[in-house]
Amino acid sequence: MPRGTTSPASNQTLHMKVHHWDRLAPIYEAEVCDIFVRDRRRVIAGWLRQAGLLRGRKTLLDIGCGIGSFIKKYGRRFGAKTGTDHSRQMLQIAARRCRALPDCAWLRADVQALPAALHDRGDLVVCSNVVTFVSAAACHRTMQEVARCAKPGGSLMFILPSLESHDMVVALESGHTRPERGATAVVRRDDRMQRFYTAAGARQLAVRASLRDVRVRKVWYPWIDEGITNAPRGRGLPWDWLVTARR
Repeated sequence: MPRGTTSPASNQTLHMKVHHWDRLAPIYEAEVCDIFVRDRRRVIAGWLRQAGLLRGRKTLLDIGCGIGSFIKKYGRRFGAKTGTDHSRQMLQIAARRCRALPDCAWLRADVQALPAALHDRGDLVVCSNVVTFVSAAACHRTMQEVARCAKPGGSLMFILPSLESHDMVVALESGHTRPERGATAVVRRDDRMQRFYTAAGARQLAVRASLRDVRVRKVWYPWIDEGITNAPRGRGLPWDWLVTARR
């Protein structure tokens, strides 16, 4: 299943990517592994509670919000909420799904060039499975852009696709030994190339963006989301990385 969104490096590619996600929007829930829904061990909810982010009606920004799953699930615990995406169709669906929530705003924006109005704004900034560009430089730029959206001392939460988990799934399906990897690698997922991260690579990405108190945890999701109907014995669930930090 696709892991998240991507932002392009050129206007032509932007049009192609936006068109892809506009087409996917109506079937997003069926076609994309939505980690906020599929988090089987409630790792994300546990971190939000532990960090005190579900108290006090804090300001929330969800960068690359897709169909608004994070805001729909946790939005009642926050004050002002803004979701951004480069797909107009995604934003329309997000607004419809979250219409019962007060104080929501939806903004079409490119994650690599976020408007200055979002800078220094969020007590919590969420960015889920967005920093997956083939270009490592684009990933670094995006991390910097997203980091600017947090208030000084504010919290950030990233979901990044796990390279170790991907290789585990491929080894199970193919019978081949997992390859030796560096901190990050570009792999094919369905019809798209995406960047995946080891735990060390996920940490390096956040540290390079000058974020503090960086922690990397697993967030597990069901095997069926990898197209595997019979869970293999003796193996844990596949996972994404939950990367938390402060600006």
